[in-house]
Amino acid sequence: MKKSNIEVVQAYFNAFQNGDMEHVLNTFHPDCYIVSVKEEERPIEQLHGIYRTKEEAKQFLNNITSLFNTKDFTVNHIASAGDNLVMANGTFSHEVKTTGKLFNSSWVQLCIIENKKIKEYRFFEDSAAFVAASTE
Repeated sequence: MKKSNIEVVQAYFNAFQNGDMEHVLNTFHPDCYIVSVKEEERPIEQLHGIYRTKEEAKQFLNNITSLFNTKDFTVNHIASAGDNLVMANGTFSHEVKTTGKLFNSSWVQLCIIENKKIKEYRFFEDSAAFVAASTE
């Protein structure tokens, strides 16, 4: 059976929630383009910014897991929005490891699917809440 674009994104979320980072990584296209909150270059250890290629997607995942203990991650909706665009939204609560503070946010994710892989990935959250939770 052929995977739908929504199923590709659902597989990403399922693998992430199960802690299967290898499977999460395998949902990305080899030439993926990831934008975490802001579309600008970033230092390697910084979460927000641009990641290019599946190898940098691994750094994206490492940055997430090194910064946060996830307390809750809820996916409210996943919907197709055209030929290859999938939109998802929800809420999360992450404990920032360096401060112990909770970072709570609503989020929106846009994915462009190509060859049953995530080719382009854009994730938006309340970046001001992240800064507040990251400050001592």
